[in-house]
Amino acid sequence: MPMIIKKDWLTIGEVSELTSVPIHTLRYWESEFDGYFSPLRTSGRQRRYDERAVDRVLEIKTLLKEEKYSIAGARQVLSRKLEQEAFAEPRAPLLVENMPGLSPGPRPADGGPALDYSAEA
Repeated sequence: MPMIIKKDWLTIGEVSELTSVPIHTLRYWESEFDGYFSPLRTSGRQRRYDERAVDRVLEIKTLLKEEKYSIAGARQVLSRKLEQEAFAEPRAPLLVENMPGLSPGPRPADGGPALDYSAEA
């Protein structure tokens, strides 16, 4: 459930208060869930959490505290989720017809895609 943050970013103390996760735990999770959860940093190295980072803190909290996953188990769940999100992103279709030097080749009798992409002579 997305929440609405009325600022562009929150401090670690504000996130701790909002999520009921102690500051030291947020720092620990940042090291354990590197790549999934890492707040922005100022030039003075202070953490700045945007709405996405807060949502991820809540997701980690749910996995660890409510669903009783271990750190390793939660890491696996989140890793699979990131993979699914990467594949779910809309991508432009790869059309051989638009690639220089390639032709689509003959189509199979059933009208499916051609599997033999030979270079044009």
